[in-house]
Amino acid sequence: MADSPAIQNNEFRRAQIIIDYRKNYTDDLTDFYMWLDKDGKIVWISNINSSAYQRYKGFDLSYRPYFAIPKNINRAFYSSIIESNDKIPRLYISYPILRKQGGEYKDTNETKIETFKGVVVTAIRLDTLGNLLKNQLFPEFESSMVLMDKNGIILYSSSNQSYVGKNVFGEEFQSTLSTLLSPKSRNSLNELFKTSLQRNTGDSVDIFAQNRMNTIAYEPVIVNGNHFMTSFISAPHNFASNVSDAIDQQKNFTVFIVIIIASLAIGISFLVLTWNRRLETIVNTRTAELKKANQQLVSAYEQLKVHDKMQKEFINIASHEMKTPTQAIIGYSDLMQRHPEKREEMIQAISRNALRLQRLTSDILDVTRIESQTLHLNKEQFNLNDLIMHIVEDYRSQIEKENRNVKLLYNVSDDIKSSLMVEADRDRINQVISNLLSNAIKFISKKEEEEGVVSITAEKNSNSHEVIVNIKDTGKGIDPEIFTRLFQKFTTRSFTGTGLGLYISKSIVEAHDGKMWAENNTDGYGATFTFTLPVINKKGDHQQQERNIAGEQKKQ
Repeated sequence: MADSPAIQNNEFRRAQIIIDYRKNYTDDLTDFYMWLDKDGKIVWISNINSSAYQRYKGFDLSYRPYFAIPKNINRAFYSSIIESNDKIPRLYISYPILRKQGGEYKDTNETKIETFKGVVVTAIRLDTLGNLLKNQLFPEFESSMVLMDKNGIILYSSSNQSYVGKNVFGEEFQSTLSTLLSPKSRNSLNELFKTSLQRNTGDSVDIFAQNRMNTIAYEPVIVNGNHFMTSFISAPHNFASNVSDAIDQQKNFTVFIVIIIASLAIGISFLVLTWNRRLETIVNTRTAELKKANQQLVSAYEQLKVHDKMQKEFINIASHEMKTPTQAIIGYSDLMQRHPEKREEMIQAISRNALRLQRLTSDILDVTRIESQTLHLNKEQFNLNDLIMHIVEDYRSQIEKENRNVKLLYNVSDDIKSSLMVEADRDRINQVISNLLSNAIKFISKKEEEEGVVSITAEKNSNSHEVIVNIKDTGKGIDPEIFTRLFQKFTTRSFTGTGLGLYISKSIVEAHDGKMWAENNTDGYGATFTFTLPVINKKGDHQQQERNIAGEQKKQ
């Protein structure tokens, strides 16, 4: 965990999540985790409430060996028994946080020392560890277990907790042995203790104590090549009815105890190693998940920034769009009172600006309906060719009134005019075509010497049973800056308009199971907007009639 990028880079929130996650995952063994900074002060303690955290945050633990030793040796530290401030004896395992160099983790045996950034510590209560290991013994045997550190300090005793923290060679413990064992048995046990601290292989001895023979076996616990602790098991012999059986039983029982203690020691080593590997796997997985989540947050943040920018632009544009006709209406109303002789002219101006306000309000309401998925379509069957012709005639009249140098063309083959039947919302499709035509005309130069052309074509795609409508202009084309978000809300490069029209148009077409796209013309002049709509053919009409008949039969 000390190698986690979150801890390496001092990313508090991510590191806090990893530490708490590890504690929850190893809750059956560990008591808590701590993250100490380079000065030995508490950065975080696992699963601690906010009030307790504020009390312990920054608490100085630099005097503790689980900080001082790994800081000096730049290696993992496995402690002996340490009594915490709450008077509970624990074992501590701590790993130094060493700053990476060149993106790779340097081996701590190298002469080049990395920058020390603190330690990650985990605490294991001795009673928790002892009970966990004791449960691995066979309950039918009257056995007791002792854990001893590499200095001869008793870490755990299943039979007598008063031994915990005492040195097996100390005067107090030796005095206790004198009352329980004969001098010969006492010497044999002390020799076993000495051997266990000097050798990395297990052994056993039979000792007569309390009127019966006992086998005491030990096995060292080796973690990452280091002597972590030594486990002892003592089990009494149950004498058989004759001497021969007793001798056989003693031999078999001694071998059996040695096997048990060896298995238990392997189990402890496996427990610690597996625990470390499992935690490494968890932190790698969790780090990857956090990295992915962080990337998603960054992406979402960038999208929000773009959206926020578009919203601000929309507010500015909408404010301008609403203010302009509103001020015009107020101004013309005032002028109409002063100059009643110009009443008709001013009423027309007021009407134009009122219609402009109405369009803006309608656009905003349409966006609300689209986003709430409440856009209602009043579908009917009609000839799309007829609708386009009427719209074109209206816009030709408007161009003529405005004295614009724009030619509006509509091309459709005579053989398909009558077959462009669609089932759609006539008003909404009118809205789409009108919006595209309005945009095409608006972006054509208003210079009198330059004639602009807007051409509409409609063709039927027989393979996919759809009509394709193209609206091509000779204007200035689509700005590359907005091309990728052309059909998003608030996208516009015009000083007039809210940037909602294309978003609404595309949404309406897609609600009819059609598609819409745009591209700049290959000759470098203007752009072409295209949309498709499903058409109704004779076969489709027949199928629709069959469905209608079937529906009527069900009603009857």
